[in-house]
Amino acid sequence: MSHKIEWSSQSKREVPTESMFRGFIYTVGSAYATTENGQIKIGLTIHPGHRMYQYNTGDAPGISLEKRYYGIWRTNANDKKSLHAIEKKIHNFFASRRQQKEDGGMSEWFKVAPEEVAEYIQSLPEVVEKLTAEEIADIQTKSKMPRKKEDRADFFEELELIDEQKEVMQEKAILREKFQAIMLGKRALRTNQAELWDKFTDLCESLEPLNYKGIVQWPTATGKTIALLMLFIISAERCKRMGVVFRGLLVAPKNDIFITIMKHIHLLSEFGITVCEGHNAKLSSLHVPRDVPVLVTATHAGLTDEHMIAMLPPMTHVHYDEVHRIGGDHFFDLLKHFLAVWNTELLTGTSATPKTSNPAQHRKIAELFGEPYNILHKCDIDRAIEAGWIAKPRFQITVASKNPRRQCIIRQFLQTIRANILAKQEQVLWSQKGGKCIAYLPLKEEVRDAFRLAKEEFPADWKVYLAVEDDSATLANKDDKFVEDVADGVPRILFACERYREGSDIDGLEMTSILMGNTIAANILIQIIGRALRLDHVGKQGWCSIFRPSDEGTTEEDVMDNILLEIAETLGRNEILGDPKEIRKMVEAFIGSATIREKSFGVEETVARIQALYERRAWTGRNQKERYEVICRLNKEMNLASRQEYQDRRSEHINYIEDPETYFKGWWVSWYHFLGVDTSAFPQTKPEWVRVCKEMGLTTWEIYKEKRPPTLPAEPGQMYEDYTNWGAEIGIEEEIVW
Repeated sequence: MSHKIEWSSQSKREVPTESMFRGFIYTVGSAYATTENGQIKIGLTIHPGHRMYQYNTGDAPGISLEKRYYGIWRTNANDKKSLHAIEKKIHNFFASRRQQKEDGGMSEWFKVAPEEVAEYIQSLPEVVEKLTAEEIADIQTKSKMPRKKEDRADFFEELELIDEQKEVMQEKAILREKFQAIMLGKRALRTNQAELWDKFTDLCESLEPLNYKGIVQWPTATGKTIALLMLFIISAERCKRMGVVFRGLLVAPKNDIFITIMKHIHLLSEFGITVCEGHNAKLSSLHVPRDVPVLVTATHAGLTDEHMIAMLPPMTHVHYDEVHRIGGDHFFDLLKHFLAVWNTELLTGTSATPKTSNPAQHRKIAELFGEPYNILHKCDIDRAIEAGWIAKPRFQITVASKNPRRQCIIRQFLQTIRANILAKQEQVLWSQKGGKCIAYLPLKEEVRDAFRLAKEEFPADWKVYLAVEDDSATLANKDDKFVEDVADGVPRILFACERYREGSDIDGLEMTSILMGNTIAANILIQIIGRALRLDHVGKQGWCSIFRPSDEGTTEEDVMDNILLEIAETLGRNEILGDPKEIRKMVEAFIGSATIREKSFGVEETVARIQALYERRAWTGRNQKERYEVICRLNKEMNLASRQEYQDRRSEHINYIEDPETYFKGWWVSWYHFLGVDTSAFPQTKPEWVRVCKEMGLTTWEIYKEKRPPTLPAEPGQMYEDYTNWGAEIGIEEEIVW
């Protein structure tokens, strides 16, 4: 038999026993917060009435700050730990809407509609039931009343829970504040960084053995170096709590990535982590202490010697920077082997583009991180631009005619670089705090040629540098000098092949330029444009000048089309290419100029070109049913209303089919269906149509055309496949007069 008890929700609900643990999730807000900011707090409680009493105590009355519950849900949590786990699950789900404090810490307030939160909470298997509106109103009313003696135990239990929450948050805040002070000079974490911090902190709170693998997918220049450092610091703190020695391994595909980030990595010593440099061929002679927390740096080329890897201590946490570049088969097999031997608990990676066009690379990454890849945190380029974390990318496209002399092509490439720099200076977009540019060419010999020819093509006061070995380069022209030189507005151009293409972080980089070969993978294009996206100054645009000659068997227009599709993929816009409005937004936002044989393309021409490209690509490789759906959608977008109109506009139609009835024989319904005409108001069968015509007195074709209502098809032959002709179908007999 059940009985009533006061369970601090102050409700009259009947429950089985007084000793049972009762945990609740709640959403709370104020009239001010919800109408002005759309903010609500998502929290946990064991005594909802006492929790609201605490809110009431601190709020000034009468100015719309007083709190009220939007919802309270009883959970199946059997202790505080499991209740905290439910709260974390909800917080993580709405992480992107979590509000940041002034000091950079994350609050329990979220900018999200109460209805959206309620829908998600009610979908959770841990949630038993939602309290009724009457019960919540009762709690709200009684929370404003003075506490009674019999409520003291529950009241202090809730206070204890609040204090525990504050203590945990304070411990987390101390580490975060230290991280911000050392790594960011007390600047607040960006919201993407704060979200990652919270998510990974929650993951590392478990002291049970872990087997976690995940990728941080952020655009270049959004702080991937900060991301990998925070991952190591948080996992090192976990090891400290467990009483074990932290050992981390940071792997990068190239040494030049380490060149620009080692100054940040060495700051890990402030957190008690000893940095052991194993890159630059130092791994074989490296001494790694066994009794202190360590981080070992290495390139994957240095990790292809099994004996050398075996000399390393077991690694707690392995992180691969630029994970889309994960190495050859031998390295990959060794990595998998030692991850198992070491019993590595955490495998993480950072990349702007984990998906690549290389099937072998894709297979390797999927083997390590799952299919689809397990994403620890993702930030899209639009969010990064809108938040002001990176400069707005801007593409300048130049397509040159065929030329058998490579020297001539390189000269044209240099002339394009010069023209773009002068254009940026003319538009007052060339910063006096910037001025650096990296020009990438396919071959090292071409890099050397470009370096020599630049002295003829560029103004005398421009500086040029070289990132490949060459006898003609002096110390003043070396790539490390380019990195070190102060960005002061003077154009400084570094010629490179593969170096500094990814992972490097160079102050004052205004522009990148690339001489493309026949093709370039979208992930490489992302890396190249990303180099200039560091936001060095307000209003910066990170230009990427793409220059490509048309090769044998291709036209300049073909080349332009390929580049436009690659840019769309680079910007993550593949899914919007069927929408002309979205294409226009992309073109206006990101594509500065497009030139073929010195002819510039306007926005309208570029939008139409991309739309046509999408339609052709959507058609290629589709089966018959999919092709039918593609062409039906296109017909509808063209507002084609009849077979005659379809045939008359054949020159405008990207995927025109001469005889669609035969071509789509297995999927053909009717011409109206093929054209996308809305037939829902028409009689759905021919006999039904005949009946309606007779009932309405539409006895001749002339009368039908004159008086046909919109509920009947204009061309019945294009609606009903077995339609023959008017006389045969309607067949109205003349009345015989005797």
